Amino acid sequence: MTLSPAILGALVGAVLGIVGLISLRAVADRVENMKGTNDPKTAAQVLRIAALGDLILFPVVGFFVGPMLFT
Repeated sequence: MTLSPAILGALVGAVLGIVGLISLRAVADRVENMKGTNDPKTAAQVLRIAALGDLILFPVVGFFVGPMLFT
């Protein structure tokens, strides 16, 4: 059984999206606990939204870029 290039690209994108999600959420937790910034809760919320965007966007882009790279 072989994977199509599109599915392989989507899987690679999903792995990158999960790594991005974990790292951005860790940064958001650190930003939220920082003192000395103007509005740390808003900055942390923006980072969490960006993390979810990574999780959604990377597999979709990988689905379309995968056939260009893996064929």
